Amino acid sequence: MPSANKKKDGCYEKANSRLRSYQCNTQKGYQTMESRPLLDEKLVMMMVEDDEVEGGVEVKKRRKWLVNTCWMAISFSTGILLTLYLVKGIPNLSSQPLQRRQTSDIYTGNTILAAGNDLSVSSPQWRCVPPPPAFLLEDPRVMQHPAIKFALAQLELTLKADTFSSKEAISISIVHSAKGKIYEFHQGRKRLNESASASPAKVNGNSIHRIASISKVFAVLETLMLSRQARLEKFVPEITLESRLQDVLPEFKLPQEFKEEAADITLGQLGSHRAGIGRDMGELVFNSPRDILWPPVPGQDTFFERYYQHNTSSQELLCTVSKNDLIWQVGQTPSYSNTGFSILGLATGNYRKKLKKQNKSWASSIKEDIFDPLEMDHTFAGPIPKGLRKDIVTPNSRNMVDLIVPAVHDPAGGIFSTTNDLAKLIHKVLLSRSPLLISNSQRLDWLRSIHYNTDAITSVGVPWESYRAIMPDYAAYNIYFKGGGLPGQYSQISAFPEFGYGVAVLTSVGSTDSELFAGATTTDPFGLSLKVHNTLAPAIWKAYNSIVTADYAGTYTSPNGIARIVFENGFLTLKELKIDGVDVLLKADQLIWRQGGRQVSIFGNGAGLIGTGFAGKFRATALFSCIWSAFDIVTTKSGWGLDLIVFKKVNGKMTLFYEPMKGKLVKQ
Repeated sequence: MPSANKKKDGCYEKANSRLRSYQCNTQKGYQTMESRPLLDEKLVMMMVEDDEVEGGVEVKKRRKWLVNTCWMAISFSTGILLTLYLVKGIPNLSSQPLQRRQTSDIYTGNTILAAGNDLSVSSPQWRCVPPPPAFLLEDPRVMQHPAIKFALAQLELTLKADTFSSKEAISISIVHSAKGKIYEFHQGRKRLNESASASPAKVNGNSIHRIASISKVFAVLETLMLSRQARLEKFVPEITLESRLQDVLPEFKLPQEFKEEAADITLGQLGSHRAGIGRDMGELVFNSPRDILWPPVPGQDTFFERYYQHNTSSQELLCTVSKNDLIWQVGQTPSYSNTGFSILGLATGNYRKKLKKQNKSWASSIKEDIFDPLEMDHTFAGPIPKGLRKDIVTPNSRNMVDLIVPAVHDPAGGIFSTTNDLAKLIHKVLLSRSPLLISNSQRLDWLRSIHYNTDAITSVGVPWESYRAIMPDYAAYNIYFKGGGLPGQYSQISAFPEFGYGVAVLTSVGSTDSELFAGATTTDPFGLSLKVHNTLAPAIWKAYNSIVTADYAGTYTSPNGIARIVFENGFLTLKELKIDGVDVLLKADQLIWRQGGRQVSIFGNGAGLIGTGFAGKFRATALFSCIWSAFDIVTTKSGWGLDLIVFKKVNGKMTLFYEPMKGKLVKQ
């Protein structure tokens, strides 16, 4: 076995001597590693059974599962963990829970299903059903809806039943853009490695766990925050996710044969794991698979004990990277890379020094730039602050609670946090219509998938690990997840931006090492997150539809006009708009016919009204097409599009405004 303290290329030596650790006030003290595969970075298929609700409580299967499903994940020790989750539908809320679309049941042999295909017109699976209008996401009526109250009560019963005999420490927070935190659940004790009589204190929203790779979210947020600040201060060059890495961090190099690739790498590619850089360069080195002992032998198994003993400075890290080949072409495919995020942290730190004329560590920088503005007072990287030691959760298995991660690795996995603090991040940054720290447009670009996997379910963002969700109206969305895990503690945050809510789950292991090696199960925060989404998403969907229907559906009249709006097939639909004898929907058809002669009526059955990001403003579009295809074909001289419908409350009554016909119609 090669020495843990030396490497032949001279990039580092005696790195182990640079590590320092804390001795927590626990019976176990500092623990290094356990060999249980982590669940932090898995890419798993979100397979949720298509259930049918009968009798209000009895759920019956309607469809058989797809066979030969491909399930994969990235784990800490081997990079691969095969797993599959089967999550039931939620009774009394919807007969169509979040699920994988069963394409095999409707496949016709056509590779491309175009808009004119009979299947796409007749089947709701292929409609572009719009999300709720963005301006309604913070409507306080949402949280008062009976469906949501029922869902939260049902979730409480489910979580209590599932964790009744659990040894784990579990904390969950659910956040909605209308209110902030709307629900929390806590189970277990803080000091799991001590007896209940010696340490009875229970976990709560301020109990601190290592969040491991969720740290990557903060590394990207720091990049976005610096970009916005540079733009506001007119500092050049402005940093963005499209910035070339070598422009920001000139010291970054790859072996000579990858010189051109090194020049192409962007900060966004680092943040989406698409830079082609290896996962943990130089950290875990072995002679052969024989070096991996199972079960681990205390005092003999040193394989994982060598993790974090190398690359303990920026110089060592950059030296290691400069001598190792890329594992993928730059931009080709996501390949999980902790090393890439350590480099991203070096790059943003280098830029921040120039922007703010300060020389601070990454941990100090994000405290000043992110944690303090968001009032995340129990979140930190680096040594555990003395005043927070009482809130640290200590697992019963071997763990890394006491380990001070070398500062260069903090952006990849060095942060501690709580569900209370993560709820603030989700609410104030990921969900609020006026996010803190970054602009709304930055946030909209951030919550996007960059690379879609061929399973049609999973995708990768910056640094999101997204999963496809099919709503009861068959509209498909991405839910943005980021998981984290180091031995003994596992975490997950997720956001469903189109429906304005998010979830934070933190867990700590309650079993001993011997119990784990014998096959004891642990609580997976991803599985808990799925239960929350499958319970809450259909309820929120129902609440929004109720509000949209109550506010906008109905008949609008004026002395010279009429409009009819209904909610059907998942759409707020303009069925009729006539002013001064002019049929506006017919005129929209005639505008299309002018281009190629009379054709089938596009708007004969009405036009779908798509809510914009602006209060009361909707755009009308064809019912069978997606929203990008036909906006503002023609406008008035004032710039009002043929498709723009505006609603405002006037004297307490909803009023429809249509400027091209000088229309002002009042809801009856």
